[in-house]
Amino acid sequence: MGKKRLFATLVLLSTGLMIGTFAWANDSKELKNVQGQIASQQQDLQQQKNKLKQLQQQLAKDEKAISAMARELNQTQHKLKDNETALAQLDKEHKQLNQQAKQQQTLLAEQLRAAYQNGRHDYLKLLLNGQDSTEIDRLLHYYAHLNEARADALHQLARTREQLADNRRQAEQSRNQLNQLLTRQQSEQEKLSAQQSKRSTTAKQLNDALSKGSQRLTSLQQAAGNLERQIKLALEKAAREQAARERAERDAREAQERAEQAARRSGGSSGRTPVVAKLSGNFAGLAKGTLPWPLKGPLVHRFGTNRTSQLQWKGLLISAPVGKEVSAIANGQIVYADWLSGFGMVMVIDHGKGYMSLYGHNQSLLLNPGDKVKSGQPIALSGESGGQEKSGLYFEIRYQGSAINPLPWLKS
Repeated sequence: MGKKRLFATLVLLSTGLMIGTFAWANDSKELKNVQGQIASQQQDLQQQKNKLKQLQQQLAKDEKAISAMARELNQTQHKLKDNETALAQLDKEHKQLNQQAKQQQTLLAEQLRAAYQNGRHDYLKLLLNGQDSTEIDRLLHYYAHLNEARADALHQLARTREQLADNRRQAEQSRNQLNQLLTRQQSEQEKLSAQQSKRSTTAKQLNDALSKGSQRLTSLQQAAGNLERQIKLALEKAAREQAARERAERDAREAQERAEQAARRSGGSSGRTPVVAKLSGNFAGLAKGTLPWPLKGPLVHRFGTNRTSQLQWKGLLISAPVGKEVSAIANGQIVYADWLSGFGMVMVIDHGKGYMSLYGHNQSLLLNPGDKVKSGQPIALSGESGGQEKSGLYFEIRYQGSAINPLPWLKS
């Protein structure tokens, strides 16, 4: 009985060990499957990130090319308008000169007819007729006056004809330039259309890729972070420039004060005008509700409204057709003008005293960093850059780096 019980116990132990071994093997296999799925998902995620990065780079390349082409086309269109205006003025001058030439020809014909009629009494005939010498002198003086008037009329007519010839040359040259500009405009428009078609394909692929999972929210958060960094850099640059201006103004005041003290000690006067410190920009000095809109159009999104469940709009999204001129809202200096992920072709203007304005989703930027701008001056063309599906303008006002509601500042 003891041997049988021992044998049964061994059988049970071996069976338990076998079951445990099989269970461990199954768990190990399941763990490997889970690890394989995780590795596969990580690989897919990395591939998606790489694809997004490539699409963003391609979109930046496409939209920068569009910006350059649209800028050149805009310049050509302005030249066309100037040329058409100049040609219209030349045509107007041509009509006036023609009318003037006709009047001068009529006047000359009358003078010649009068000279012919009066010229039949020559000087010898007058003497033989025994006419008074005083009367003869008067007639001779009259003839001399007629000759001078006729010579002057001939000179004026010749000058008018020279002006007409010069006008014809200028008009012909202007028409040739106009034709060349029209041909150039057509070529630029075709190139722009082709590039826009290519950009649309890239933007669609990008938006399709962003629609997967939480990629769109992540992309928006990254774009917002990039914008904040650029604003911070612009603020730091503006602060350095302001500090440099203040140092220069302080040095100038101190130098002037030393010169005035030296002049007083010597009993004279420096004769210099006091230096008055100048503040950059005038945006902060303008009252709310007085700034012009960067462009007119329906408001699609307002400041402070929800963009996603986690993000809010920090500016205004204004609907506008592609290519509409965007204007600066106040005097200032451009501190940033380039492509930025999520915002497309962006321009940032420093207005002084901590105020900045931002213009995004432009088709083209018409000016460069460092350029000074005046209120109402065209600075960009509205568009759909940054992967937008609808065209318009994204507009912000910032004070000391923080976005503030633009609406109270703009004209109602």
